[in-house]
Amino acid sequence: MGNHHSSHGGERRPREYGQTHATPRLDEPPISIDSKPAREGRLKSQASEDEGEPVFKDLKSPDPKDQPPRFRAMGHNKKMLPCVIKWPGGGQNVSLSGAFNNWQKLPMVKSEKDFVAIVDLPEGKFEYKFEVDGEWKTNPNEEKVVSSDGIENNVISINNADFEELENSLLKDPNDLNQPDPFEFNTNQQAKQEGELVNSATLMHSYDDNDGYAQTVPEYKPTDKVKDPPVLPPHLLQVILNKDTPVSCEPTLLPEPNHVIVNHMYALSIRDGMMVLSTTHRYKKKSVTTLIYRPL
Repeated sequence: MGNHHSSHGGERRPREYGQTHATPRLDEPPISIDSKPAREGRLKSQASEDEGEPVFKDLKSPDPKDQPPRFRAMGHNKKMLPCVIKWPGGGQNVSLSGAFNNWQKLPMVKSEKDFVAIVDLPEGKFEYKFEVDGEWKTNPNEEKVVSSDGIENNVISINNADFEELENSLLKDPNDLNQPDPFEFNTNQQAKQEGELVNSATLMHSYDDNDGYAQTVPEYKPTDKVKDPPVLPPHLLQVILNKDTPVSCEPTLLPEPNHVIVNHMYALSIRDGMMVLSTTHRYKKKSVTTLIYRPL
C-alpha cells in the first residue's frame, strides 16, 4: 500500500489545527504587513457645520393681501402723518383714490365690518373718493365738498396738533395722579399769569385746618366712640369643644371638625384663674385637637 496522491499530482501538505487560511508557498513573494495609504475617497474628515459656508434660505414674505395697504404721498418735505381711511358701505372690490396720489386706485383691505387703507399724508386738506365694484361713491358719514364741476368728494383735514395731543395722551401714565393732564386747563398757571397772589399765611392756616397738623395738642373729646373689635365670622363659631358628644360615640373622641376651623387658636373665658387654649390640626385623614391649660 503506497502513499495516496491527489488527482493533480501535487504533494499534500499538513495543515495546522484551527488554521483557516492557506499556507503560502516558498516560491511566492513574502506578504508585506506595512500599512498602505488610504485610497482617496475612502476615509475623509468631515467638516463641521460651523466650518462650512452659510446657507441662505429664501423666506417667504407675508402676503400683502393680509395687511392693510399703505400709501405714502411723494413730493412732500413735510412731516408725514399716518391716517386711516375706512369705507363702511360694503361691497366686494373697493379702491381708494384721492388728490394725494393723483387719483390712482389704491386697493383697500376688507376687515370684519368695513374696508381699511392706511395713508401717510402731510398736514393739510385732501379730497378722496371710493370706487366700489366699479362705481364711484362717497362716505355719507364723513365731511364732503362739491367742486365747481358739481363733483362730490370726501375731504380729510390733517392737523399736526391733533397728533401731538394723541401722543401726549398715550405717553401719560393713567395710574400717576400727580402727572398733569394735557387736555385739562391749568388753573394755577392762569393765576400766575394774571398776577394774582395768595397769602402764604392763609395757605398755612388752611393746611392746618384740613390735615390736622399743628403745634398744639388737641383736647380730648369724650364723645369720640371707641371702635369695637371685629365680629367673629359665623363659620368660626362652630367650635367642636362646645358641642355635645353623641351617645353613640366614645366620650374621648370628638366629632369630625369642619375644615374652616383647622389651624385656629381658641380661648375659653377665664374661670377660677385658669386660661384654656385649644387648636386643631389635621394629619392626612386624622385630626388632633390639643388643649393647653395655663394658670394665671
